[in-house]
Amino acid sequence: MASYLGVAKEQEISNQEIDAVTAIVMAVGAGKVRAQFADAGKRYRDAQQKS
Repeated sequence: MASYLGVAKEQEISNQEIDAVTAIVMAVGAGKVRAQFADAGKRYRDAQQKS
């Protein structure tokens, strides 16, 4: 990540732009984890109903 931030600074990308992109990336990552958790919960409930 540090290397990307260094390049961003060299390209004169503002801290606000970097913060905005970082927030988006974190939100996407959190959404993926939430979806995986929901899927695991569904599979667990389905397995419990079958047994």
